[in-house]
Amino acid sequence: MNIRCPKCRYEHSLRDAMKEANLVEIIRMQADFAPHSRLVFEYAEMFDTTRPIKAAKLLRILQEVHTIWTSGKFPFRKTPYQISRDGIVSALKVVCNKKLDLENHNYLIKVMIGIAEQEEEKRAQQEEQALRKKEEGLKSGVRAGETARERGGMPSQVKEFMKKL
Repeated sequence: MNIRCPKCRYEHSLRDAMKEANLVEIIRMQADFAPHSRLVFEYAEMFDTTRPIKAAKLLRILQEVHTIWTSGKFPFRKTPYQISRDGIVSALKVVCNKKLDLENHNYLIKVMIGIAEQEEEKRAQQEEQALRKKEEGLKSGVRAGETARERGGMPSQVKEFMKKL
């Protein structure tokens, strides 16, 4: 089926127009992956198993990766995972270094699961340390970020000076 441009009256096929629209969307999406857009496109090229990848398939693959990239979340077997952009980049590097022919995102997702679990463990440790620090502050009678004057007391140096008088 051919379509005609209303402005210039040029006729071209609908299939070509859709392909161009997909390519324009791919180009726009490239900026969202900066500065790691080459790595993401290298990953997408791994789906090119027997013949060159079509624009529609490339767009679909990039949209799926873009969803994970922007949200930092992905589900696997009804379990939600959270991952940082650095984690996604390191997972993409691992997958791209393997030089596999991919049919779906399962290999990338399994690599990201391991990284996401490590990141969650680090976050839990940091939260625990912050809670311990806060608890120690409460035991000593000084709240986090509070000075002696704000509590209504005097600094220890002033107390010592007052005793000497």
